[in-house]
Amino acid sequence: MKIIIQLFAAIVLASAARVAAQENVAPPPSPAESPPLSPEASFFYDQLAPHGQWFWLEPYGWVWTPNDVDTAWRPYTDGHWVYTDCGWTWVSEREWGWAPFHYGRWFFHDHRGWCWVPGQDWAPAWVSWRWGDNGCGWAPMPPLVAWETVSDWDTVIPTFAWCFVSPAHFHELHLREHLVLAAQNVTFLRTTRNVTRFEVRDRRLVNLSITAEQLEKVIGRPVHRFKITDINSPNAARLSISGRNEIHLYRPVVKETKVLSPIRREVIVNPARPAVTFDQLRRDEAAHRQFQAQQAQERQALERVHQSELRTTPRGLSAQELRERQQAEHRAFNEHVNRQNQIFENRRPAPPPPAPPAPSSRRSGRDTPNGR
Repeated sequence: MKIIIQLFAAIVLASAARVAAQENVAPPPSPAESPPLSPEASFFYDQLAPHGQWFWLEPYGWVWTPNDVDTAWRPYTDGHWVYTDCGWTWVSEREWGWAPFHYGRWFFHDHRGWCWVPGQDWAPAWVSWRWGDNGCGWAPMPPLVAWETVSDWDTVIPTFAWCFVSPAHFHELHLREHLVLAAQNVTFLRTTRNVTRFEVRDRRLVNLSITAEQLEKVIGRPVHRFKITDINSPNAARLSISGRNEIHLYRPVVKETKVLSPIRREVIVNPARPAVTFDQLRRDEAAHRQFQAQQAQERQALERVHQSELRTTPRGLSAQELRERQQAEHRAFNEHVNRQNQIFENRRPAPPPPAPPAPSSRRSGRDTPNGR
């Protein structure tokens, strides 16, 4: 027991020393220097604060990252696509999904993982698209890049950001179950082409990247068309599909709003893991075991794919080409693991919920024993 206490004390002291050293190099600004919320951030701040963490990060300003996702999570994975009068529209399974998947843009931060930059304009989904005979893919459009000016999104979207499925599975519910391994993105990017195309119609952004007719030719059945009906509450969107022809979506006009929640005074200068407690060490150890088990499962899944390809070489590939392709996927998997490890080591725990108000010393007659 004495050894455990000494070890814990050494870890806490080392963590404190590391934080102090970094603060000496680049001390964070005082609360008085904390930047104000932008109009877009103020609109979403209260609604997203229970589900994630807000912080300031140059050059984006105030950004948000969700709490309830793992290190391998990517945007636009927990949900499905429906074809509406605005084109393919993302329907999220997340309670907070009405906002970050239809407004603003996502980017990947080396220490925090995927982060969201608020925006004013609604879209069926802010993603770039790829299409091919064997795969259909989408990836978040990065911030600070105008969709009207980019013709080749591959130059600004990292390889690991893409989500690919076979065209036959594109129209399925719970798409995360059908996504190919992220390590295989290097292959699917070579066998698909970018088809991203948007237009503004009636002051709404319309996704024309992949048509319903294209998918119908692949799956051999009609794609159902829906008309979007606006609703005035995100809670009402949980049962989004009404009858056969309508889908209910919350598409508010984004404007500056008074913020009621306390603004966390956190500005990222040099991301550092905060001082740890003994309970946090135990939780981190359990989370790390689960994290390693998930990585082992992904590696085994990739090996099964490769063994299947060795037994039956994909059409049009020589043995040498297959070997090179599998080597590229192995390299991509190792990079994927390193990226996850870095996020795991630097991700900060979600702040604890606010303490409940202290009970009042005065009670009403109904609350006192015998009504006295």
